Amino acid sequence: MNKKLVLAGRVIGIAAGYFLLLLLAVFFTVSLLVKGSEVSSPDLTGLPLQEAYAVAARKGVYLKKVIGDFGSAYAPNTVVSQFPAPETSVKEKAVIKIFVASEPGQVIVPQLVRLSQKQSELLLKKSNLKKGHTAFISAAVMPDSVISQSLPAGSRVPEGSAVDLLISRGGEGPSYVMPDLIGKEAARVLVFFESRGLKISKIEEMPYFGLKPGIILKQFPSPGFEIGARNQIGIQVSQ
Repeated sequence: MNKKLVLAGRVIGIAAGYFLLLLLAVFFTVSLLVKGSEVSSPDLTGLPLQEAYAVAARKGVYLKKVIGDFGSAYAPNTVVSQFPAPETSVKEKAVIKIFVASEPGQVIVPQLVRLSQKQSELLLKKSNLKKGHTAFISAAVMPDSVISQSLPAGSRVPEGSAVDLLISRGGEGPSYVMPDLIGKEAARVLVFFESRGLKISKIEEMPYFGLKPGIILKQFPSPGFEIGARNQIGIQVSQ
């Protein structure tokens, strides 16, 4: 009988030992899961948004951006401040809130067609937009009135955007349809235009990788518009 009690005691003792070890293992596992590895919060203040994301990824943390107007002292898409502060101990995969300067304010492009040149320029200024290139064309509409604008009326664009204008000179003199010049050699286009009494008054050079010099990149007026000898025609060519 005594031997049976001793044996039973040993079995109970062994079982209790295994149970205690199991509890300790569970406790340490949960502690590690709850605590996790800690890192130092990176300093993101003043960084462009994309660079801030790259720094956060290398550090092993996530970002939550809050966009706002923090004044003209900060460039658009720049981190103004953050929470938690830099060098604060945070867990891996923690979320850091960043406050980011917003893009410039946007405005609605007004309807300029049929207005006079002076009226359209005043309206652009009032709308916080700039007058871009101005070209003139012989057309059977009232002289000095806007025929076309480069940005559609009603569209939203950043403040300070430039709007090109095409203005009527009336119906005097021969006129032509503006061809598509993009991708053509400027030297040949100049000869073609001059042979018809047309002059390209503005030629702007622009570096463009992969193209030989003298290839037309942009043009004004756009293809399809009527042009004449009094028109101001401009092109941008590869340098």
